[in-house]
Amino acid sequence: MPTLIEPVRDELVAAGELRLHVVQWGEAGPPVVCLHGLTANAFCFQALADALATDYRVLAYDLRGRGRSERPAQGYSVPIHATDLDRLLTVLGLERVALLGHSLGALIALFYAAWRPERVSRLILVDAGAPLPWRTPEEQPAWLRASIARLGTPVASFEEYRRRLQGLPFLGPWWNAYLDRYLEHDVERLADGSVCSRVYRGSVLEEGQRLEEARPAEQWERVQAPTLVLRAGAGMFTADDQLLSQEAARELVAHMPEAQLIEFPALNHYTIIFGVDPGPAQAIRAFLAGGQVVQSDR
Repeated sequence: MPTLIEPVRDELVAAGELRLHVVQWGEAGPPVVCLHGLTANAFCFQALADALATDYRVLAYDLRGRGRSERPAQGYSVPIHATDLDRLLTVLGLERVALLGHSLGALIALFYAAWRPERVSRLILVDAGAPLPWRTPEEQPAWLRASIARLGTPVASFEEYRRRLQGLPFLGPWWNAYLDRYLEHDVERLADGSVCSRVYRGSVLEEGQRLEEARPAEQWERVQAPTLVLRAGAGMFTADDQLLSQEAARELVAHMPEAQLIEFPALNHYTIIFGVDPGPAQAIRAFLAGGQVVQSDR
């Protein structure tokens, strides 16, 4: 059982017209700023923080409409998230950072690194960064539709909510303390004892409608920072329902000035960030230190 370190910072920070919930692990070393996925929250990076916080300041925040950050009724797209990030870095006094994004967070990190290259020292894209393999909500993979379906619907108890997620084949077999901590911050406890995800459903729906604004392929050649791409090779419900295909990942790396791809064949889109295997964190640590990043065979 891992010992989960506690954040040294856990607060709301005013960034432009709204307040964002920011957490930080570690008090010394270069800053690494992490951006989470579509229906996630900042604590999905707890495992990475445990691996890095002795030598880095690991910061993460709930995107607008998620977790404990404020939820405007409208205004959700990758460029808007990038503007939030820019304002937040300024408020926190972070002039230049290593930027890490997972899933939707990777699209935001990529967009930001292309837009504000002077503020990004290194870029890490975890299982995303290419055009998505669908164009409409109806074409989304079943695992993503399941994740979105839980939003806005109360569940009788936290225990039932947890049981439902543990029943998913791409989560349950690898359930650990990192998923438990993440889940604690995913839900809002209602007066009748029921719980509901803190993710504002409207944010996800609007982002789906504005998907084309991310334009990831247009960003690739504009990125100046050295880039590490981590790809999860395992499927979720089926063997071929990955978010980032091997072909898309290789095309991404081929079009970026200084990029490297590391594959994790046995990890899926979620297990790649939840401390199931030390490989992703080891690769990220080596990359941040400027050392050799070794291809995984796991």
